[in-house]
Amino acid sequence: MRSKLGTPLAPKRVAWVWFAVAAGLTVWCAWEAIQGQITWTLPAVFAGIALLIYVEPRLRRREVETVQVDDVGILRVEGSIREEVSGESVTEIKLITTDAGPYGEDVFFVLIGTDGKGCLVPHAAAIRTKLLEVLQVRFPNLDDAAVIAAMGCTSNNNFLLWKRPVAGSTSAARDA
Repeated sequence: MRSKLGTPLAPKRVAWVWFAVAAGLTVWCAWEAIQGQITWTLPAVFAGIALLIYVEPRLRRREVETVQVDDVGILRVEGSIREEVSGESVTEIKLITTDAGPYGEDVFFVLIGTDGKGCLVPHAAAIRTKLLEVLQVRFPNLDDAAVIAAMGCTSNNNFLLWKRPVAGSTSAARDA
């Protein structure tokens, strides 16, 4: 099994650069306040900012894994959304890119099953669950050039990575 649904994810890290800047400004302003050059208001403000930067990751609710990739297939559960597709029923694999990056999720794996339903996996979850590596093993004719093109795309676009061959064609025997 590659990933387990509900596994706690690593907590977000402290933004150490910004913490160091705020702490440094606190020390510098405190030195100035000790010498009587400024009031204690500014050092207190910078100390508060440094403290908030330090404790903010600990105040967040712990995130859990929302995607499971295993020998059966792919499952995504996020809130009231539950999407799943078995490996044998996959008929098409796409990558969808959006222009939401770099501050929002902008790459999504789409796996479509024989029943027309499928599973949409955000790129961050795909990385954690090693989805691309699993897909490359299960679907040997996966278009790696399309993956590379999609990762370099910054606009709204669709990239077809794999499609089940039509039954009876010569490539159907190879992909089965």
